[in-house]
Parts: sequence; structure tokens; C-alpha cells
Amino acid sequence: MTSPVAIAQRLVAAAPALRATSDDQLLAAWRNTLAAFLDPTSAERRQLDPYLLQTTGLSTAGLDHGLQSIGSGMLGEPAAAELRRPHRQTEDGFSLVVLPAEPPGLILQSLLPALAARAPVLFKSSRAEPHFVPAFLTALGHRLPPLLHAYAVATWTGGDPEVEAPLHASARLVVAYGSEETVSAVQAAAPGRCVVFGPKLSLGWVGPGADPERAARGMAVDIATFDQRGCLSVHAVFADPAIAGAFATALASALNELATELPPGRTDPADRAGVRLAREDADLRGLTWYGKALDDGTVILENDVRTSPSPGLRTVRIHPAADVPPLHEWHGRLQGLAVAGDLPPAVHEAFLKAGVSRFAPAGALQTTDATWRNDGIDLATEFAGSTNRESNLQRGLNRLQDRYASAFRRLAE
Repeated sequence: MTSPVAIAQRLVAAAPALRATSDDQLLAAWRNTLAAFLDPTSAERRQLDPYLLQTTGLSTAGLDHGLQSIGSGMLGEPAAAELRRPHRQTEDGFSLVVLPAEPPGLILQSLLPALAARAPVLFKSSRAEPHFVPAFLTALGHRLPPLLHAYAVATWTGGDPEVEAPLHASARLVVAYGSEETVSAVQAAAPGRCVVFGPKLSLGWVGPGADPERAARGMAVDIATFDQRGCLSVHAVFADPAIAGAFATALASALNELATELPPGRTDPADRAGVRLAREDADLRGLTWYGKALDDGTVILENDVRTSPSPGLRTVRIHPAADVPPLHEWHGRLQGLAVAGDLPPAVHEAFLKAGVSRFAPAGALQTTDATWRNDGIDLATEFAGSTNRESNLQRGLNRLQDRYASAFRRLAE
């Protein structure tokens, strides 16, 4: 088996050929490969799906829906515009991208900017889901051979110094998605040369003027996609008190219907225990809640505006909020906001300050495209090695400072 360090050296040698590829060549290879992987009847998907279903635990419909939500927005003009951007890596060298176990297909969000920058990349694939990345890179390389030598994947046990020390030392840039432990290790190993995306979740907002039924149908999709395991999965919803009850009832109905159209995947005892505890807690506190099978969804109508992470299995709490909700405990932990009805400017600003980088209509939160900048960071610029990296790193330091300040406030209370 070829070592990751040897693979990285091969990527460096491929940099000149990668720089010589045209925008049109890249765009054709990207679109043809992605279209095949979004088509469940294609040869690539028929070969890959059994492995993905086993490793992700998603249902067949859930897997297809999830891949569509990540990839469909990257087929059109925004992707073409991304590949035609002037940012380019002008010298030889490689970058390292550490991917999480889920959701499958997340590589697309870093691979497209790397292609745009003509930046060779070694991807570290998770042992928990080692199938999508090599399959996609191989198919892409077969359509445009220079890419076969400029993009590669390897899997190793995280934290192995014999593997990671030389990679971290020689990589132009290290991008890491994953747990707090993972991103902290990368920040320590590659200071000044890393971009990290730690664990996050998303929320919903149902403001005045929202139609409860329509808002519920959209929010149910944002909750159920990837079985509520992605950073853009909705865990709780703030709702105008005047319609919170009607919205909760409609959301429970929408989740129940969606369980047939988009069946939940595999669950484990810990997941189910968490939902049981949430339901029992609601009973003990005299709260109204809705739900049938544990994995079909649970909707709890809260009387406390403070939020907490969902135990999963499509469980969501509806919090009454007529104004800016308390978000100080969530600074640096929020990714997106699914919106129905009016979103007052003060509320929008509060979510921005809490770290939300994506606002979308309910039902479209997880359907991203090439224009979305996760955490406001332009990865194409980072891969190219632009001086804008300093400002991106400063934003990261600001987020950490906000997080520590929040922690000190909680201790003081």
C-alpha cells in the first residue's frame, strides 16, 4: 500500500499538468462526473450504493435525497463561475483536506474550490465511510486524466504522528472538517496554514406572516435530510408565539408523512434512548409533544426560549420567540438558519453574530450550491494561497474569542 507521504509527493509532481487544464475541460469533467453520481441508475451509483447504505445507515431514499441536496446545486452556472475564477495556485505543492465520516458527498464542497484554484489535494477519508471519495476521484480522473494524478485519497488512523507530521509540515494548506478534537489537533500542527470547520448544527425561524402548513413542510425536509446528522440539519425552531402551536401540529404531521416518502435509516439503542428521555422530560414538565415511532420524528412545544441540541432521530423543539432569542451559548456552534415568514433585521443580525453563515427558505437550507461560503471562508482563495488567508484566519480567531467570552459569561452566571 502506498504511503500518504509518497502519494503527496506524486501530487506535487502533477501540479504543472493541472495548471495547464482549461476551464472548459474541468467544467465538462466535473459536470459529467457529478451528474453520474447524482443518478441512482448510473453504473457508478449502482456499484457504490450498497457500500454507502452500509456505512451511512441511511435509507435508500434518504441517501439519494442527501446526495441530491449536496450536489444538485453544483451542476449549474454557479459551479461554472467558480471554475472560471482567476484565483490560481501558481507554484508546485499540495494541500491536505481531512474529511468527516458524514455526510457522504461533503468532499464536493472542498474539491470544487480546489479545482478552481488548480490546487492538488490529498484527501483523508474517514474509516467510517471510505467509499464515496475514492469512487468520485477515480471517476473524475478517468474523464480528465491530469486529475487522476493531482487528486488522491488515503485513509489512516487519525493522530498517527509518523503519517501526519510530514504531511502537516509540507502541505501548503490543511483544511479539516470534524470534531473539536480533530480541528484542535490540526490548528496545533499547522498554525497559520489551516482552515477548520468544527461540529455545528442549524436552527429554524418561523416569523410573523408565515403559513404554518407551508413552513412545516419545508422545515420537515431540513430536519429529515441526512437523518438530522449534518451541520445544516435543523435541531430546534424559534416560532412566533401566535402561531407556534399551529406550526408544531403541522410539523408533526409533515414529519409523519415524510417518514414514508423519506424513510429514516438505521438507528441504535443510544439514539432511541435519547428520544425516549426527551419525550419523558416533556411529559414530566407538562409540555405538549407529538410523535409516533421513535425514528419517525418527535415535535416538542417548549415553554422555554432557551434551546438545546436535539437527541436526533428527527426530534425538534419549538421555542416561542417574538424577538431576538438568547444565542450567547451558541456562538461559534451555529451553521445555518431555515427561515419562514418575516425575519426582523435585529434577529438576522443576532444570528449573524452567533456565527450563522447560511440563511435559506425553509426546505432549502441543505440544498447548497457553489456560491455558499462555509463560515464565510472562500476556499478557492485559500487553496490558491492568496493574502486573504490572513483575514480568514482572523475571522477564525474572532470566533474562538467569542466562544471563550461566552464560556466566561456562563461561568460568571
